[in-house]
Amino acid sequence: MGGDTVYLAKDNPHGGDIYGEPPKIDFSASLNPLGMPPEVRRALSECAETCAAYPDPYCRALREAIGHFEGVPAGNILCGAGASELIYHYAAALTGEGPGLILAPAFSEYALALELAGRGAEYRVLTPEEGFHLAGGLGDLGRYSAVFLCSPNNPTGLALEPEVIWETAGSGANILLDLSFLDLTLSPGRYRVPELTARYPNVTVLRSPGKSFAVPGVRLGYAISSDRALLERMSERGQCWNVSVPAAAAGEAAMGCGEWLRRSAVIIAEERERLTRELKNLGLTVYPGEANFLLMYSAADIVTPLKRSGLALRDCRNFVGLGPGYVRAAVRRREENDALLRALREVIA
Repeated sequence: MGGDTVYLAKDNPHGGDIYGEPPKIDFSASLNPLGMPPEVRRALSECAETCAAYPDPYCRALREAIGHFEGVPAGNILCGAGASELIYHYAAALTGEGPGLILAPAFSEYALALELAGRGAEYRVLTPEEGFHLAGGLGDLGRYSAVFLCSPNNPTGLALEPEVIWETAGSGANILLDLSFLDLTLSPGRYRVPELTARYPNVTVLRSPGKSFAVPGVRLGYAISSDRALLERMSERGQCWNVSVPAAAAGEAAMGCGEWLRRSAVIIAEERERLTRELKNLGLTVYPGEANFLLMYSAADIVTPLKRSGLALRDCRNFVGLGPGYVRAAVRRREENDALLRALREVIA
């Protein structure tokens, strides 16, 4: 193969590819800027001997740890090899008729999962003129097999009001509520997940410890639902041993690191506010959000020259509802954010 790039199925539509042209600083992947907690690092380094055996196919200890962390029964939890895997299993496990509804712009895997499941996707597109805010609710959802919501949303960083989530849940529509970035905000408990999922079996919550604890390479995600028949159908579509020994070890350790998340959220909020202010001073349009990343717009190309400087940003032109000029940048540590600002000043000058 030499130096040629081999695509197994399609081009990678996401950020975080540090392998072809390794950047000095990767702003394209939205991970906890504090990195992985020491407890998680230690668990990964100590699990080598355990890798001589197959993983627990039922993720018993991991689900117990997650249940304690989330305040939900372990039987209401399904683990997977990253949140992305569970999105595909969820779409395939739906029983109702009709396409899925996606609040856009949004993570592209929702639509891909629906298409692969033979359902197709429709969009409620939020516009930059509205500041990407949802106005007027979602309307009649009766014709959809499921509604895909992400809060804070990727790539806008905006969070939905709890009233919107609860009202939508009360409609009876199937909801996949992706909370992959919520633990890195200052209000991680705003949706009252234990109560929400207990009251509404039609709501499935998706979590991504890989982002919260900066271990995306181990591939771990989990879904929470009181509809155990749905979880069983999702499980049937996955392979046995889909959660590796290192992923389970990292996940179990991470569930004891709540203080790490709280500390991270405070630092992220401070840096996000500072970065927003400085980016606006440079003439960029910045959409204020609550997540560990920022969506911005620049009429001039900033992605290409920054890439030449070793700084990778996420070009967002391939998101439904966006186009050329929209860029997402992770909020990283102060010194790294300063490097981004210095490079931008040179590019804009």
